[in-house]
Amino acid sequence: MARDDILSKIKSAEAEAKAAVQRALDEKGKKIAAATTEAANLVKSAETDAQDYYDKSVAKADSGVKAKKASIVSSGEKNVSSMSGSASAKLDKAVEYLIKEFMGLLHA
Repeated sequence: MARDDILSKIKSAEAEAKAAVQRALDEKGKKIAAATTEAANLVKSAETDAQDYYDKSVAKADSGVKAKKASIVSSGEKNVSSMSGSASAKLDKAVEYLIKEFMGLLHA
């Protein structure tokens, strides 16, 4: 083989190697861009899922609080009604007692 042929083959091999390196770098850039996009999409999806979970949890807790509040208010209203009835029944006796005491002080 002639010297010119050998040099030509070396240059050709170098050009092929340079092209292969460039293709590899281009492919690397594409894969990095794709991975970055996928990561951003995963983060966005996770944030959406987290917000949905948060909203549902708050709604559930709010519902529980409202039910507890309604139960407490209802119980308080029953107690007030019961005490009011009891107080009304005792009011007549208290007035009668006070009148007797007052009359007793007038005649004393």
